Amino acid sequence: MSAPQFFVGRLVPGERVALSPPDARHAVGSLRLRVGDEVPLADGGGTVGAGVLVRAEEGRAELDVGAVRVVARPARTVSVALAAPRGDRLGWVVQKLAELGVDEVVLMHSERSVRRWDATRAPSALERLRAVAREAAMQSRRPFITELSGPRTLDEAVDAEPARAVVLWERPGAALGGVLERDPRGVRLVVGPEGGFTEREIRSAVAGGAVTASLGPGVLRTETAALAASVIALERVGRLGDVPEARHL
Repeated sequence: MSAPQFFVGRLVPGERVALSPPDARHAVGSLRLRVGDEVPLADGGGTVGAGVLVRAEEGRAELDVGAVRVVARPARTVSVALAAPRGDRLGWVVQKLAELGVDEVVLMHSERSVRRWDATRAPSALERLRAVAREAAMQSRRPFITELSGPRTLDEAVDAEPARAVVLWERPGAALGGVLERDPRGVRLVVGPEGGFTEREIRSAVAGGAVTASLGPGVLRTETAALAASVIALERVGRLGDVPEARHL
């Protein structure tokens, strides 16, 4: 199996870079990479390339950077705001959304949310999820790392300019694909808890500029709805199967 992509702080042709100690232990210990191996690299901001491993020992890995290229950020962004599910399901859905290349995940409170954080717990929870997103981007070789933010209220999540907020609702209505085809801007998908949004919340979201859309007659778990909607959105904005534009440095 080929090596995953590793992130480094700076990626310049001809320079030598070092992996972080945890990444070095993974590369040398778990993956058994050796001097002379070529390793995919990225800086998390769109610069990608490869380096040749020149030093490999416990807790230390250094690489000489070869040719690099800069990948343009997508013009149409896909963001997901979701009411966090319980337990490990939150980390799982963040991992999968990051693998798909979703630009941002926003944690959100709603009236029927089953999981909430107070001001003391939110920062540590976000840091854990950012680590999950980074590892997912490494595995899937994404040039950018999915951003994590929140928690926010539903009204704050709907305020997504310049993207358009689309609230997923289980009531019969316009199909998500059709809603997205009519809108050339980026999109923020707003996914509620398993109990769904209340009608009061839907009225408030629509008053705030959001539109509602349906994923069909089935009632999906929060994480399933987030993944299904993200795949549809990424396809509609032309980001599934296409090679992003890049320029060589």
